Amino acid sequence: MAKWGEGDPRWIVEERADATNVNNWHWTERDATNWSSEKLKELLMGLRVESDDGMCEITEFSKVEGEASINNRKGKLIFFYEWNLKATWTVHAI
Repeated sequence: MAKWGEGDPRWIVEERADATNVNNWHWTERDATNWSSEKLKELLMGLRVESDDGMCEITEFSKVEGEASINNRKGKLIFFYEWNLKATWTVHAI
């Protein structure tokens, strides 16, 4: 532990009357559920996997449930997510 006044210069909350979270040094969290839900649909809708045996394509999402968040602690990004997806796909065999 540092002596009084010799700590990390980024740790300045105690010196501020408004206790502002300078440079996101302390834990901050942002909800990314809506953005990531739309992004998952955008990336996966119409996805095709082909092989010598045939082709499979995602055609519809009937369930997109879950959550996602972006956290910042001491300048490092931490991502949390949990998704439950249910999709319909078509298969064309050769």
